[in-house]
Amino acid sequence: MDTYPIVISGQDLTDDQLLEVAETLGKEWKQAAFHLGLKPKELDDIKAEHKSLIYKKHKMLVLWKRKRRTGEATAQELLRCLKDIPDETRLLLTGPANTRPCQHVHLP
Repeated sequence: MDTYPIVISGQDLTDDQLLEVAETLGKEWKQAAFHLGLKPKELDDIKAEHKSLIYKKHKMLVLWKRKRRTGEATAQELLRCLKDIPDETRLLLTGPANTRPCQHVHLP
């Protein structure tokens, strides 16, 4: 699967972009909700409202975005908030350059 980064520096993620992120998150989405500052009641409401796992994850991300001021719901901020996210999600948020190991340059 080709993954294209959604990073646009300084711009809030759109709902469509949040859906892309939701599709890459796995079972750890409930733990991610706490890292994003959602309250247990909000998580319970999301779980009760939606049957589809993708929609639950998307709703969690949309709620995170709504709690932020304009310019604070960026890919960079989402990465900062989330811990131990899957590589596919990190790749989507950062692009391939940030997932490669550091290359040492030898100068002559």
